[in-house]
Amino acid sequence: MARANKAAKARPTAKAARGKAAPTKVKARPTTKAAPGKVKAKAKPAPKAKKPKPKAKSRASARATPAKAAPRKRAFVDTSPELAAASDAVPETIGVESSSGPSARSLTARERAMRSLPVVEILDDPHPIGALRRFLDSVKGEATQQQSQIALGSAQLLLLPIAREHRGGNEVKELVDLVLDHWLYFGERRKGFHAQEFLRNALAAIGIDRERIAKLEDLIPTNATPELLFNLASAHAVARDKVAMLRAVERALEAGVSPSQFRRDSDFAVYAKDPDLSALLSRAEIPPIPVDVEPYLPAVRSALDSLVGTLREYGESIELRPPVRLDAILDAERARGISLPHDYRALLTITNGMALWDHTFFGAGDFREPTPLAMRAQHYLETMAEAGRSGIEDCVPLANWGRPTDWLLYDLRGRLRGHEPGYLLMLGGDEHQLSDLAAALYQLEDIARETFGTN
Repeated sequence: MARANKAAKARPTAKAARGKAAPTKVKARPTTKAAPGKVKAKAKPAPKAKKPKPKAKSRASARATPAKAAPRKRAFVDTSPELAAASDAVPETIGVESSSGPSARSLTARERAMRSLPVVEILDDPHPIGALRRFLDSVKGEATQQQSQIALGSAQLLLLPIAREHRGGNEVKELVDLVLDHWLYFGERRKGFHAQEFLRNALAAIGIDRERIAKLEDLIPTNATPELLFNLASAHAVARDKVAMLRAVERALEAGVSPSQFRRDSDFAVYAKDPDLSALLSRAEIPPIPVDVEPYLPAVRSALDSLVGTLREYGESIELRPPVRLDAILDAERARGISLPHDYRALLTITNGMALWDHTFFGAGDFREPTPLAMRAQHYLETMAEAGRSGIEDCVPLANWGRPTDWLLYDLRGRLRGHEPGYLLMLGGDEHQLSDLAAALYQLEDIARETFGTN
């Protein structure tokens, strides 16, 4: 009975509790808000429905990044490792609502560079050169690394499409003059990557303007890239300055530019058949020939001095020409397809051809070009070959020995010397084998002493 009474007392309490909650539910049924309350208690989908909201904010934040700036800045960053490195030193975070929130993350170097607005603002300005001018005018004293990168990077990107589509024009001149007027602002960065890229694009876009090309060339550092030196040669070629072009081509070849790059570039089409440019490119295409003429110089110089002294003693005419470099001699040999003896190469480095008495010696140009002396020698060889002198067509003429039928030859294959290459002195119909060039010069001196001494 006691237990029953206790249970009876407990039941009303439970009912009272349930009864207290029940009226709330009953009152809520007729309303439209009550139904979602029931579903919420059973399925609990509401928290999941709210989860996409932060994602929507994140997408909105991403859309806030300027769409037009990205492509241009990407091109700038791709060619600017220094700017990317500088960006790494600047801590920056990006998040949904604040950098301190749980969704904040660190920017990559590329993203930080793309958010570097000065370059974007300059490039996107309706008058970008004016915007660049305002930026440069705002620099007080020597520019910082970032300011130099912004100025030079903007200038090179402005010049790039001009270089590709057309050259010259007031826009190019204005931009080049603007940067050159502020060139001293950049300090040591004038020798860096961005400065060289600006010079390269400026030379590609400048057109026929020798004065500005000369100014740009003066700013090229000693450690210039091959690409910059190639553009310098191209600029001189477009301006039709051959002397400056050849100098720049030689410098570019030494820096590693291939001869084929010059041959296929349209800027050099007008010089495609120019012998001087062809010689430079041919020399770079063929590996250098290891030639040492030093051992032959003393004997040749001694014989030449003795001969010249004798001729002066008798009052005969002497014409010695300026020497030529060994590489020019080898260029002439390649052009002709011949190989000169070492001692004659040594003579050419002393005097590039000479006229002693009535004897005329070949210079390097006589081997490469159809000069009057070369044509007379060719006529002699053809006449002798037609007369049945087999093997003479392989000889290399070195000097006319006075009369039209007297020549100093080099038997390249030894066909006239019993299979031993060497010198031949053809006097009329007689052949005289000589040991070397010094022997030929001494023989000429003996002939002069005999001739003038008898007279």
